[in-house]
Amino acid sequence: MDNITTEDQETIREFLVESHENLSRLDQDLVELEKHPNDANLLGSIFRTIHTIKGACGFLAFSVLEAITHQAETLLSQLRDGQRELTPALVSLILETVDATRKVLAAIETSGKEGTERFEELTERLRVAAQLTTGREVPAASNPSSAAAPPALVAQPADGKSSPPLREDEPLEKEEERTNKKEGERQRRRCRAVLGCGRRKHPGRRRTAG
Repeated sequence: MDNITTEDQETIREFLVESHENLSRLDQDLVELEKHPNDANLLGSIFRTIHTIKGACGFLAFSVLEAITHQAETLLSQLRDGQRELTPALVSLILETVDATRKVLAAIETSGKEGTERFEELTERLRVAAQLTTGREVPAASNPSSAAAPPALVAQPADGKSSPPLREDEPLEKEEERTNKKEGERQRRRCRAVLGCGRRKHPGRRRTAG
């Protein structure tokens, strides 16, 4: 994890531990969900797992995993709220999402980066599936080169406020450094808050010793 501060490395390690624990729980939930497809508690648990991973990715700037989990979150929200029924095709799509998530996490664990695979085709199929009306076919996997790329993510300030104006006597490089430092500290605090929220949702879970 070159060029990453010690504090950032610690935050990423915590994110990885929490994500792997959550995915292990999600695997169990999916097995039960295939037996009880209308179980609101199971659907809610799966939704919270993906929601927690997505939230932390936004703070850590893992844009690929954020895009995947964002689209999956929309689909899972529809299932949780009873807006659509769970089908074998949707189960397969969710399983693909879990596999892709694990691949990205493995790359982050190895290098601190998300890797070269962008999962654009999967992200697009998740997006399309979330827009389909009841009774229509969920899109199947196709040649990734023919799939449309998901819309680019536009970075926004974490607190919704713009950076303070640049003083005339302050060099641009110094202003950028000051802003980036504040933004990094703000994101780390919020990331830990998201991960902490995920732990509170599953009070019976134990942390893996590091």
